[in-house]
Amino acid sequence: MNDKIFLSTKNKIIEIKEDELRVNNILYKERQKDTTIEYTLSESISEEVLTNKAIEITHHFYIKALEKLVSAERLLVLTGAGSSKDDELFGGKLMWELWDSVSSLKYQNFTFESMLNILKIEESIKSKKDLEFVLSKAKLYLEFNNDANAMIELVKLIENNIVHLCNFSLINKSIHLDFIKKLTSRKTKQSRLKIFTTNYDRAFEEAGAEGGYVIIDGFSFTQPRKFSGKYFDYDIVIRENSRTSSTENFASNVFHLYKLHGSVNWEKRDTEIVQTNNPSKAMMIYPNSNKYESSYEQPYFEMMSRFQTELRKGGTTTLISIGFSFADKHIFTMINEALNQNPSLNLVIIEPFINPTINENFEKLFNLSKRSTQVLIIGEFFKDFVTNLPSSQYLDFNGTNHA
Repeated sequence: MNDKIFLSTKNKIIEIKEDELRVNNILYKERQKDTTIEYTLSESISEEVLTNKAIEITHHFYIKALEKLVSAERLLVLTGAGSSKDDELFGGKLMWELWDSVSSLKYQNFTFESMLNILKIEESIKSKKDLEFVLSKAKLYLEFNNDANAMIELVKLIENNIVHLCNFSLINKSIHLDFIKKLTSRKTKQSRLKIFTTNYDRAFEEAGAEGGYVIIDGFSFTQPRKFSGKYFDYDIVIRENSRTSSTENFASNVFHLYKLHGSVNWEKRDTEIVQTNNPSKAMMIYPNSNKYESSYEQPYFEMMSRFQTELRKGGTTTLISIGFSFADKHIFTMINEALNQNPSLNLVIIEPFINPTINENFEKLFNLSKRSTQVLIIGEFFKDFVTNLPSSQYLDFNGTNHA
């Protein structure tokens, strides 16, 4: 069977390697009654048994670890495409699925394959279905070839198709809603849950609305909703029948949402950015190498700056990353530098297939996890992780459960 890593952090790595279940590279043995079971693939131990046992001990370890981590003074979440990807529950698309969708597009007689040929896209890029690389090369090509009208129009069609595919409604809101519920049930002296996402979709907005949550997302509470960074500093408090201490009167069911790459329902009108259900052109950072430069423009710069600030604040901070590959260099750099400079920052990565070589940045974090307790990598799908995620409602800063 194929080798697989289930969990990685300092002093604890759980994996199936060379047909053996190993913990810290030692064959896992379990004492049952008068028998010692060695978890290695054999006639009596199947691949399914090995996998289930690996998952069981992984859950046991990370649930105990998270009881402390989710009760940090600051709780941050970073999500990527993996938090919206589940055909039966969510409906989001990964990069290779976007490639499959746009590959049949054409402008007049100019096809997607025609564009690949003009841009001289190598077979290795085609096999990986790296749409971001293709759009990056197309953007560079068009900067020096203003007469390439067919390619200009095809790129527009591709971008419109991406908006369409990301403008879905959640098939099942319960997983996202459970996730929000568990992480927002915090003591009033702790800061609000802050969710940072590179996704364009409205998954967290829909789930929040389903649960009756107030979402502080940088937009005004008037119509039309207009963006200003000052709204991230607003909060919801209860004034009627308030107690003496104002710190005890913050309303429940509130969280912050920062959409780092824009959204399917944002539109720029002159100098203003507004939310609308049917934007004439969705304000998004489309997949290409220009993402780093675009992040220095508003409103993206406002949210990136706040993300960096949160990572570097003193006191205990936990960042939970879900379905994010760390391929975005600017976001990885912020996190990596914060880990180096802020010893009170802990990073929990949820990635269903822990592949250290998925990209250079992920490999660096994986290697760091093997020598630092600051980084915990869990091999789990989003929906399974939410099921096992402990609520922060009755936990103090020491991780003591008062339920």
